[in-house]
Amino acid sequence: MTEESFFTYAGNTRIHYHMVGNGPLPILFLHGFASSSTTWQDLITLFPAAEYTLYLLDLKGFGLSSKPKDGAYSIEDQAEIVRTFILAQGFRSLVLVGHSLGGAVALRVSIEAERGDDPFTTEKLVLIDSAAYPQRLPRFFRKLKSPFGPLFLRLIPVRKLVQGVLERVFFDKTVITPDMFERYKSYFRGKGIAHALRATVKAVNPDAYVHIEESYRRLALPVLIIWGDEDRNVRLSLGQRLHGDISGSRLKVLEKCGHNPHEERPEETCAAILSFLKET
Repeated sequence: MTEESFFTYAGNTRIHYHMVGNGPLPILFLHGFASSSTTWQDLITLFPAAEYTLYLLDLKGFGLSSKPKDGAYSIEDQAEIVRTFILAQGFRSLVLVGHSLGGAVALRVSIEAERGDDPFTTEKLVLIDSAAYPQRLPRFFRKLKSPFGPLFLRLIPVRKLVQGVLERVFFDKTVITPDMFERYKSYFRGKGIAHALRATVKAVNPDAYVHIEESYRRLALPVLIIWGDEDRNVRLSLGQRLHGDISGSRLKVLEKCGHNPHEERPEETCAAILSFLKET
């Protein structure tokens, strides 16, 4: 079963999601920065449709979701939308999979759920090259955050912009197909996208991560951490630190792989996730 729909948050923010499969276990996928739910398309066909129902969410400001011109694009803002989506779906238990920015959101949702105030639990958590600690912003982020950010997005030809992004996030450039290139072009052009990109970067607050490892150490659910050892955006050392802070977590390092294992090495990424899901 494949279905596309929208969920309305706070009365006027429409959140797009894509549902695949009809299995009993729901898995909610959260994409990274300057991306959308389409980032998972090389991965989702590898999941047994009869065992899992996959929910691919476009975070606020990305993909087909609303891009309001407000400042509410922080990790906390996105996590509250995801939490409300989970409640609206009536999930009692689910698996969360988050990449990069989406990993930070998934972590936040899981931390809040473990406090016991919500009627759902995160059964398992998968983090792929996840944002988790304060770090120096990549050059692209710094350009967006500057006062010249809007001009930067308008003046740089989209093909050049996408080429630069792909060269940074992929280690093996041979996997970059024409279809993938077109997929990435859609992430940078369209009404409201420039505002959403800048608002997301401007909402990054390093102070919010000062003692975040204490929350990670309190997590008691099974966690799989997947990382590309050649990630130039979020270095492997941060993945290893996260593995150390989350007791009992498992770390799967993909050699000669960049920031997007689910696109660069989808078969290995899916195999690691399915193995993790089948463990009791």
